[in-house]
Amino acid sequence: MTTFSTSARVLGTAALVALVAAPLCAVRLNAQAIGAADKARPVQGDPGISSMQVLDAPEYRVLQDYAEPGAVRRMHNHPDATYHVFTLLTGQLLLTIEGEEAREVKAGQVVALKGGARHTFKNTGTVTATIVEVFGKAAPK
Repeated sequence: MTTFSTSARVLGTAALVALVAAPLCAVRLNAQAIGAADKARPVQGDPGISSMQVLDAPEYRVLQDYAEPGAVRRMHNHPDATYHVFTLLTGQLLLTIEGEEAREVKAGQVVALKGGARHTFKNTGTVTATIVEVFGKAAPK
């Protein structure tokens, strides 16, 4: 499991660290979804999963995702990502990264994935999970 400080060094952006760290200070393990869940759009083909883009900067993109209890996000990847930081704010998930053992992720935990890594997750808890994902972008050519 990757710690927040390791992920922060990978990102190298103080503003991005503040964006992800601030909500973690107030997270309760059994909290319901936080943020603007009502503005998120359903992910086609994945019932109970919704997502919205929060920021789109030249260096990175930030999504906020929601997974209802029992919902599964099918195996997928983000092929344009140079890095991928997965932060669970509320709930608990079973996260599987292709080629690795499945792992339980609980509220407040941060996982760093390689850019473009295929992954899937299932909400194994009883509340809607809130996930913040940060993706690095390649420098424009």
